[in-house]
Amino acid sequence: MPPDKVMAMKQMMMAMQPDTLEAGIERGKRLFNDDTLGDNTTRKSCASCHKDGGTIGGASEMEWKGMKMKVNIPTLKGAAAHFPKPMGPMKAMVDLAGMNNMCIMTFLKGDPIDQNSQQSVDLAAYVTSLSKGKKLEPGAMKIVPKPVPGAM
Repeated sequence: MPPDKVMAMKQMMMAMQPDTLEAGIERGKRLFNDDTLGDNTTRKSCASCHKDGGTIGGASEMEWKGMKMKVNIPTLKGAAAHFPKPMGPMKAMVDLAGMNNMCIMTFLKGDPIDQNSQQSVDLAAYVTSLSKGKKLEPGAMKIVPKPVPGAM
């Protein structure tokens, strides 16, 4: 890169206002409540099942390899402290951004968010903020206040 362009880039970066965790959490909260997240076809948001980060209770239906099954809707308060953890029938190791994408694809019927994007970081920051003060327990079970009989 030519020296003048390097200098221009340095000057631009030095003039940029720093981002803050609070700003990322606020952007993530907007994404959490966005009914177009992932260009989803249901026109629901994360908050449709996790009101204020909690749970509306009950179960949601999902399909895996042609089989339909019910899944309890957990609270997200404290959930981020459980990642990474093995998930699903294949027990694949999943981090929080991957779990967010799983929900977007499975329940909202949307496209996954690039995990290297600002959107993914912001959404994970908001969901993580719901676990403030919780003890880290990677691999712990999801928190389901009122399980539905027969649901996973």
